[in-house]
Amino acid sequence: MKRRVLSMLLAASMMLSLAACSGGNSSKGGGSSAKPPENNSSTSQSNQAPQGGGDAASPVAGKKVAYIMIMPSATIFQMWANSCKDLASALGASCDVFFCDGDFNKWQDTIRTCAAGGYDGLLVSHGNQDGSYVFLKEITEQYPDLKITCFDTQFYADGQYQKIPGVTQMFQQDASLVTVLLDDMIKNFGEGVRLIKVWRGPNYNSPFDRREVGWQEYQNAGKIVTVGEVQPLQDTVDSANTVFAAYLQGVNRADVDGVVVYYDCYGQGVYQAIVENANFNGENGAALPMGSVDIDPVDVTNMQTRPDIWTAAGTTDWTLNGEIGMRILMLEIAGEYDKIYDPASGKSGVDVVEVPGSAILASALKPDSTVENLADVADETYGNLSYLSVTDWMPADLIH
Repeated sequence: MKRRVLSMLLAASMMLSLAACSGGNSSKGGGSSAKPPENNSSTSQSNQAPQGGGDAASPVAGKKVAYIMIMPSATIFQMWANSCKDLASALGASCDVFFCDGDFNKWQDTIRTCAAGGYDGLLVSHGNQDGSYVFLKEITEQYPDLKITCFDTQFYADGQYQKIPGVTQMFQQDASLVTVLLDDMIKNFGEGVRLIKVWRGPNYNSPFDRREVGWQEYQNAGKIVTVGEVQPLQDTVDSANTVFAAYLQGVNRADVDGVVVYYDCYGQGVYQAIVENANFNGENGAALPMGSVDIDPVDVTNMQTRPDIWTAAGTTDWTLNGEIGMRILMLEIAGEYDKIYDPASGKSGVDVVEVPGSAILASALKPDSTVENLADVADETYGNLSYLSVTDWMPADLIH
């Protein structure tokens, strides 16, 4: 029987890929590292272009860029930041990195400060769907020479999605992050697998909506059957745990094959609820398997501890993501928009780039597996260098 736990949406929505950041500023030239605004508590990192510059053939040598992340520093975001700095250094450019605390106002302040401080390009991440379009459009109009690449930042205004000329949008191919999990469930249970979905419902944020496209595709094709839907009340592990634990009290184990979660923060709460329920943790019959989108060190540990429960994670290579984003920004600065490549469509000269998802299987993890070395156990879609935008001065193997 299909069951649904409905939630009240929070007044202050937090993006999945969520939240906002603040950053820093420095005057252009001199190789000095960026400093955050005086009233800003964001964390900054910096790398300098090598003395004497990089490759003389690089059209971006001597340029100054920044990666501005709305979220606090975390393992996957540090992986991203490190690859940004490595690529910039290899091209003779300098790259500053700013992490923030989920504060959209700080994220905007950082962008304003960097734009005014003479940066040549900004790679900005996880902007608020409702406010990013108007804000970034104003920035590009005020600073027409500034190049901007966005990650997981949807432009939405006047009831529809928008674009900003000259600004490339990069996303994980969110639908595929769900379908790789569904494929794993189908492999184990066959078509028509009965699944519970955990998310926040439609129109909560754009990543969830894009992930739902994959779910609906499989459901409409008869590959899966939705037998339940659970919506946490907040974007926290505790909320997901409380709501899902309550939901399980009314579920007959024989009526469901698995759970798919749209965000690993919820996944951690769902996992704990399953572990603590004897009817679903394997004590009284088979354990209830689950898969979740995204991955972090806690997820890896849970998958290693109970691979029969947390069976898979749908994710992308965050080290490669950072390089993909920085390559796009460098091509914008060089004026080579025709070289920007979208691995999802196989087309170049695009203004939207999507990185296909991969399934990390718990059964493939090793005792020493971490978020940083998942390439050792993932399939060929993970960390695939063919996803990179390349040109003669920026070959695929530049930092590999």
